[in-house]
Amino acid sequence: MALGYGLRMDSPVGRLLMRLTGVGLLGVALVALVAPRAVITPYRWPVVVVGVVALVLLALVARLPRWLGRGWVPPAVAVGGGVVTAAVGLAGQYAYGWDARVVMDLARTLDSGLPLPPFGVDYFSLYPNNLPLLAVDQWGHAVARQAGLTADEVLIGLSAVCVAVTLYAVHDLVARVAGRGPALSAQLVTLVLVATSPWVAVPYTDLYAMPFVTGGAALAARALAPGRREVRVVLWCLSILAMTVAYALKTTPVVMVIAVAVAVLVAVFDGHQHLERRAAGLAACAAGLVLFSALAVAVPSLAQNASGADNSRLRADVSPSPLWWLANGSNEKTSETGVTNYGTYSREMVDGIQGLSPDEMDSYARAFLADRWAERGPLGTLAFYGNKLAWNWGDGMFSAWVEGADSLPGVMPPATGAVATVQELNGLHGRWYPLRAELAQAMWITVLLLAGVGLLRAPYRREIVLLAVTVLGIAAFTLLFQGRARYLFAFVPLVVALAGMVHLWVPHLRRPRLRAVRDPRASGRLR
Repeated sequence: MALGYGLRMDSPVGRLLMRLTGVGLLGVALVALVAPRAVITPYRWPVVVVGVVALVLLALVARLPRWLGRGWVPPAVAVGGGVVTAAVGLAGQYAYGWDARVVMDLARTLDSGLPLPPFGVDYFSLYPNNLPLLAVDQWGHAVARQAGLTADEVLIGLSAVCVAVTLYAVHDLVARVAGRGPALSAQLVTLVLVATSPWVAVPYTDLYAMPFVTGGAALAARALAPGRREVRVVLWCLSILAMTVAYALKTTPVVMVIAVAVAVLVAVFDGHQHLERRAAGLAACAAGLVLFSALAVAVPSLAQNASGADNSRLRADVSPSPLWWLANGSNEKTSETGVTNYGTYSREMVDGIQGLSPDEMDSYARAFLADRWAERGPLGTLAFYGNKLAWNWGDGMFSAWVEGADSLPGVMPPATGAVATVQELNGLHGRWYPLRAELAQAMWITVLLLAGVGLLRAPYRREIVLLAVTVLGIAAFTLLFQGRARYLFAFVPLVVALAGMVHLWVPHLRRPRLRAVRDPRASGRLR
């Protein structure tokens, strides 16, 4: 575990992973500007382009006041982000549907003392990964009953706490590499993209997993840095625990475990460590994987028991296999509004495996994949996955209002005052929503551009490799399996943190008086 962290550390493999991530992020950003894929939000691309140009120029020349480098500012921003999340979430409540509504209603049934109905048994047999969400929703109902609130209000408060923790973890990640100025900027960008999103009004796993994703990365980064071996071992174990909780809440954080393992393996050989130190690093990596494997069984089991569902009634043989999810990720359909969806949920494919055994599900999936290959051929298959990558990463609102019937008019209740203002800004049919969405889109594309260019020029750092491989992992996951932009939402803080880490190596429009502020070697100063 005691990995050396000398000044001459370097790794060709680490730099290659950084450059690959940079090329990918720069590519999807440029596609989003030049040939954007249609999404539910009707972005006016001239407005987006103007916004991107303005934000890039701001990032290249802006300098934060030095008083913002004081120690109280990062926690204040984190708390403020939590307050914004609560305010936007409470004011933006609406009659959401899809899985979020299904699980919430089933949690209400269990909280009232009734058993899980047959529909609920069928649902959780098909999607056992949502049992932890059932436990969270039941907790929300229990607290709401005692406090005289609604379950949604309680869970929006929980989401606010999650965002606050996430924002502080973003600061911790970026400050270690780039200093307090970029760390504060990363916090503020994350606050805008996450805390003001329409998703904060929906009690679902993306926000609940987010602090464990970002916090797990921050703990892992600290474990990779110099320090006492005992402290680093504790940080390493806490990081694995955080990633396990994230994985229990949502499947996608499994890519973080792989990313941490890759980062450790790269770190083992990035300097002139003695053989025993390299052996200790490899042992730490192996022990971490074993620990995660054990916790990955224990934590979901605890969550399932806490859900209140009678697990003996659930059928393990009806849940789709990974091969089926891979096949689901290859489907393509066009909505009535003309938006092409790549690899999203397919009701037809779910119906197609009803009553099938696991082996028959795999046969169904193999036949589906073979049919898609026969239809598209090699070039068509490459085009499909290229379009899917661009579509997944090209929506700065992260598929808000896409799921179920959320996009229909009337899902938001009548309102006045500040609540009505939030609805006009965040509601799909609100008066100011198009402009609000375009500004978010411009900010997201700017983040991708800065991260991409910075990764092409930045020197090797273990923390940067950790986040770069995580980004590669979630990109690969959403490319191969079922996905849409919402599946990236829990990882948005890490993408922003990555941009904050490497933006110092983006060519800047410098003035002489800015050099000391922007010099990454000027440790300890606000920059």
